[in-house]
Amino acid sequence: MWLLASQRERRRRDDAARADKTRGLLRESLARHVPETGVWVYGSLVKPGRFHEWSDVDVALESLPAGMTLEYLQSLLSADVGREVDVCLIDRTRLKPVIEGTGERWIA
Repeated sequence: MWLLASQRERRRRDDAARADKTRGLLRESLARHVPETGVWVYGSLVKPGRFHEWSDVDVALESLPAGMTLEYLQSLLSADVGREVDVCLIDRTRLKPVIEGTGERWIA
């Protein structure tokens, strides 16, 4: 029993460290690719204890820079962060109320 609790605690610490690292990489990537843009980060990355080794990252932009497509930005962010990043425009998703209610607003 004690070993299982120890393993759970180690996994919890690893997941928390992974989430912190991912948040930092995401902030850097957003600042590089969409500076001065309002961004909502939502999903498991902003829910304590929910982000894990296989989690993706969910991002909603308030606007998209001229000449940039969502698909291209998604590929840039995914490459920089090292995991799948899903990108949408907040005004074009039916999830807007959920994102604004549970997400974190960042300025890239």
